[in-house]
Amino acid sequence: MKMVRRKDNKGRVLQKGESQRKDGRYVYQYTDLQGTRKSIYAKNLSDLRKKKREAIRDLEDHIDTYGATITLNQLFDRYLSLKTNIRYSTRQNYTNMWNNNIKNTPLGNKQVGKIVKSDILKLYKNFSERGLKYSTICTFNGILVPAFDLALADDLIRKNPCIGCVKEFRKDDARERVALSRSQEREFVNYIGSSTIYAKHLPMIKVALKTGLRCGELIGLTWSDVDFDKEEINVNHQLVYRKVDGKYKLYAEAPKTKSGTRVIPMTKEVRRELLIQKQRQIMHGVTSKEIIDGYRGFCFTTKRRAPIMPSAVNNVLYNIVNSYNKTVKDCEERLPKISAHILRHTACTRMAESGMDVKVLQYIMGHNSINVTMEVYNHVSTERSREEMKKTENIRLII
Repeated sequence: MKMVRRKDNKGRVLQKGESQRKDGRYVYQYTDLQGTRKSIYAKNLSDLRKKKREAIRDLEDHIDTYGATITLNQLFDRYLSLKTNIRYSTRQNYTNMWNNNIKNTPLGNKQVGKIVKSDILKLYKNFSERGLKYSTICTFNGILVPAFDLALADDLIRKNPCIGCVKEFRKDDARERVALSRSQEREFVNYIGSSTIYAKHLPMIKVALKTGLRCGELIGLTWSDVDFDKEEINVNHQLVYRKVDGKYKLYAEAPKTKSGTRVIPMTKEVRRELLIQKQRQIMHGVTSKEIIDGYRGFCFTTKRRAPIMPSAVNNVLYNIVNSYNKTVKDCEERLPKISAHILRHTACTRMAESGMDVKVLQYIMGHNSINVTMEVYNHVSTERSREEMKKTENIRLII
């Protein structure tokens, strides 16, 4: 008996597993790796067969793309639960970022097997349009890439849709961190020293400008970290302000990477400023008595003998700049916005300008990657070339 083959409404012969519904849509049914019947749908036959070929190829390679029902939110939870070499504060930060930006979106509830590169690009584009910094987009990419790598290792997807996506937003919409020029740094420091209001902050600011300490490292510095005899500063912890169990407070924690733990040689100026600060604490009776996770005797404190908050450091810098700019009539002579990170970037720039070996500078700054240090060196080289070229304008040919 001759077998009758099924056809679609256009008279085309349908292959095994293929069918056409009454509404005109095409369906391909197959059995996945777990023995469960699955269906693939398409509006036309050519699209159906394209999806069918992909499904068959995935089955042959033991990849369950269409059978994977895990959502992006579930993948994130799985990835984070399996990640062991991560600090508590970083874990909390990742969770908060995810909950605020992805969890309740269609993408967060989308199956990972159906997420494509354009979905990730659309996500990053949305972040950029909302004003999120390039560094924040990179942080999300640093979460999504290894999360999808996990899905790849579990044979849930064929390729990672995040690869190469962050390059589309490479610093075109990111504000460049600009160090203070030598004249700006000089005006800034001189103004603080001559101010009856802000002079008390001068030792802290000078130490930041001459060591390149991060804000958390600076406010977490204790007198036991300072060795005046060896003229060294031991950096092995930092203070962070975060929410735990519904309450915000300061916590001490180790540096994020091994390179963050380091010993910074003290210059004579840094040694002098730290001695001034120590004497000032003793004279005014504001020696720190607060203990944070075993650390005590903090170098920079408030009137209440407590360590300075990270936000307070930036507020002080903002107020100083605002006060200085009110005394300047010429807009070009005004100081730019200065943060604790700008002080660190300025310190790094000055060291690079001095010709310090790049590996030594990387160590002192605690950079995990040499590329970060090289970015500063490259910027310094560009500025130097401009200055040198300007000198040629004054050269006159004698004939």
